[in-house]
Amino acid sequence: MTEANNKDYRVGDDGFWARAWVAPLVLAIAGGLVAVLTADADRLGYAYLFGLFTTATFMLGGLFLVLIQFLTASYWGVSSRRIVEVVMSGAPVVALLALPFIAGVALGKINIYDEWQSVAAHGEHADDHGDSASDSDSKSESDEHGMLELGASVAHAQGHGDAADGAAHEEEHSHTPQEAALHHEILSQKAGYLNTNGWAARGIGYLIIWSLIALMYFGWSRRQDEDRDPGHTRRMQSFAAPSLILFAGTLTFAAFDWLMSLEAAWFSTIFGVVIFAGSAVSILALTILIGLSFYKRGLVGDAINTEHFHDLSRLMFGFVCFWTYVQFSQWMLIWYAGIPEEATWFHKRWEGGWQFVTYLLIFGHFVAPFLLLISRVQKRALRWLQVMCFWVILMHIVDIYWFVLPQAGGFHVQLADIGALLFVGGVFFTYVFWQLGRVPLLPVGDPRLQRSLNLHQIY
Repeated sequence: MTEANNKDYRVGDDGFWARAWVAPLVLAIAGGLVAVLTADADRLGYAYLFGLFTTATFMLGGLFLVLIQFLTASYWGVSSRRIVEVVMSGAPVVALLALPFIAGVALGKINIYDEWQSVAAHGEHADDHGDSASDSDSKSESDEHGMLELGASVAHAQGHGDAADGAAHEEEHSHTPQEAALHHEILSQKAGYLNTNGWAARGIGYLIIWSLIALMYFGWSRRQDEDRDPGHTRRMQSFAAPSLILFAGTLTFAAFDWLMSLEAAWFSTIFGVVIFAGSAVSILALTILIGLSFYKRGLVGDAINTEHFHDLSRLMFGFVCFWTYVQFSQWMLIWYAGIPEEATWFHKRWEGGWQFVTYLLIFGHFVAPFLLLISRVQKRALRWLQVMCFWVILMHIVDIYWFVLPQAGGFHVQLADIGALLFVGGVFFTYVFWQLGRVPLLPVGDPRLQRSLNLHQIY
């Protein structure tokens, strides 16, 4: 038994981390009240999705980082892995927070997906009644349901903002009957996948898969703390590859269902990779921040030190570049293809005040971190690294906001948006901080822990 494995590395009953869970709980309560009291029904749906998916990306990033460490049998990240495991183990909390959203969409209380929902419902209605109706009757019914017009969510988005802006937008983006009919045809072809029952069932499936994988790995790691059995590590390594396949598939289709389908006619095969890249950046920045707090307070001794922070920051830097690569690739492919259904998504993020946010992501999510973290010296300057991690997380939040809220209209940050983020994120991090206060801060039973403690960089 090594000296490291004999230590427990717990928070204890005193100090900041013993009561750290109180702060996010207070923020969750305040955020929930603000969101409910200040938002109308339409805006609250977008705001809640923004808060929910932003929070989910931290959990998904943690799930990825744990699985990839076991798949590669790496040792450098063992000492910081418990932080990631605890974040990952919050998957059931994300599931509980997501269920009201899924139920609201399924029951028609949240109408942010009404474009494809109305088309799918009309298709089911037509199937139930057969094909005996005349063409004129079908046309009349289509007109009644607005099927030859753009969906209500589009009209809702166009109606936001100042009256002058709305009129200008309407004039610039007026749709001919042919364009509206083509839009309807595209949505009709997607109805086999984009329908309310299928969307809800898949969403519940994603949540179950994430929760099962997270609880399975967290449970094995915690049992290894107690029995020091290396068989748990071998078991986790053997399940890593199939779990990663499930992770990749569910993350990709959750991104399609929950974010991409907000613009129902839009499509991008690389969209899931973009979301994955942002998730990886966010969990690495969060791991560094929590690890730095432990290190500065002496809770882990030298078990997590400058060498580990250097490795984590290099990986974060790499994923910042990867995020930029896939974001640029998506834009470039859509730009030179010139397909109108693809370009619409970017048009909404270049108009109505969103142009500023787009530039902010270009310079804030890539240029600034690239220039300010490219040096080895900068990655090992812990105070500087801490500031940059806060900045990277802020840019990640802006990134998800940029995915969701343009569908609600022009750029106008509302209290409901902030409140929903504080509520969902506050509930999630109440669990995370509470869990960190009751488990060993290192996976003390892992057979590779001693090698991680002796990590030393030579370059």
